[in-house]
Amino acid sequence: MLNPSPFLPAKQRIRQAFDQAATNYDAAAEVQREISDRLAAHLIQTGDNLNPDTILDAGGGTGYGARQLQAQWPDAEITLIDFAPRMLIAARAQLDAAMLICADIEHLPVADACFDLYWSSLAWQWNDPQRCLVEARRVLKPGGVLAVATLGADNFPELRHAFADIDDYSHVLTIPAPERLLTDCQISGWKIQFWDQQPVRRYFPDLRTLLHSVKAVGAREVDQRRPAPLSRSAWRALTARYEALRESAGLPLTYNAVWLIAIRP
Repeated sequence: MLNPSPFLPAKQRIRQAFDQAATNYDAAAEVQREISDRLAAHLIQTGDNLNPDTILDAGGGTGYGARQLQAQWPDAEITLIDFAPRMLIAARAQLDAAMLICADIEHLPVADACFDLYWSSLAWQWNDPQRCLVEARRVLKPGGVLAVATLGADNFPELRHAFADIDDYSHVLTIPAPERLLTDCQISGWKIQFWDQQPVRRYFPDLRTLLHSVKAVGAREVDQRRPAPLSRSAWRALTARYEALRESAGLPLTYNAVWLIAIRP
């Protein structure tokens, strides 16, 4: 299957990449599951009395987070929204009692103040986090809970280093500093229950395997800004630069994970 064209608008490229990744996404999404698991643990620890009747999973993909939420609150009504149709097809195969909607989480097609819990794991970084926060506030009831896992600005530093002298293209998604998100929450009156930022690192035997792992979960923005494949000499130079970072466990790849739990004013 062809990769998304680098000349398409960024969000359209991202949607196509996730559509293409949907079939094999769950098999490859180890880091994504870990970050979601941590979000669930933080949410349960900070919300001892939380018992939501209505839950939104924003950017829920194949439904891993929604299944966690169903297991924790089996009587809650869960709505999963994602902009990649094939991700929703994969989610439907594993979620019986949930409403699935294909839409952009920056423009949620739901009424104001209709959810007790807004959950989103690793979706805001593909969007405008400030816009996502505004929409979360709109659709949450007063006193509703926001639980978000996203990525910070220092994501994939190894890839940025390896590509630095290869060409002038941007190979890593540009993400606003997470401190801006925290500030936006505080300024707009959210009550912060939990905030943390931690590296989540994985190791790979070689560069091709590493890049394949990124593409397999739809994160093709690491190489879709470049309109043509790397030349052999550029690939050799890229490999050499990344090999210089090798550790005993292999070639490192670091996700800059961020977790936020807050109460809507």
